[in-house]
Amino acid sequence: MNEPQSAVSDPLTAANILTEAFLFDPFFSWLFPGKNHKQNLHEWWHFLTRHSTKNPNWILSVDAHGSTSSIWTKPILDLEEPENNGDAEQDAFVNLMHELVDDRISQVLEAFTEVNANHPTQPHWYLQAVGTVPEMQGKGRAAKLLRPILKICDKEGIGAYLESTNPRNLSFYYRLGFEIQKELELDDGKAALTCMWRDPS
Repeated sequence: MNEPQSAVSDPLTAANILTEAFLFDPFFSWLFPGKNHKQNLHEWWHFLTRHSTKNPNWILSVDAHGSTSSIWTKPILDLEEPENNGDAEQDAFVNLMHELVDDRISQVLEAFTEVNANHPTQPHWYLQAVGTVPEMQGKGRAAKLLRPILKICDKEGIGAYLESTNPRNLSFYYRLGFEIQKELELDDGKAALTCMWRDPS
């Protein structure tokens, strides 16, 4: 399979970009409220970007400008035989969330369990995140970074899936061919995600 090459794949660079991109995002404001919001958000993204460089089934990309980053997960049918490290990864994630959300851990883990339960069952590319630093938004950089994977989806006849954390981003995803699949309300309506699916063209 042909995959796009990242100009920079440094986890810290990617985490810095995604932290700035999602700093005022409504979902992440629910996830990490309070005075430590930015610090906790950065810890979250740095955990995910570090993991993405260790897992061959994840693709971390940063554009040549150092302004936009994305994280994709490959389709299940495209995965090599996984190593038996799922429990360790899950434990690391739970430990991180304990540190970041403290006594809200039950609500947060329940929310993520619901999110995972609503993933499509058919093979798909999963866009975990894409973000551009605020001063560079609106210049088409996120779309440009995503297009190589979307072209693979079209060529191989595989769908793509994401959860939008901000209603303001829906028009951007519409332009890339995504459509709303369902709305998820989490933690008794205190947080929400929009599940979106893109059929291959």
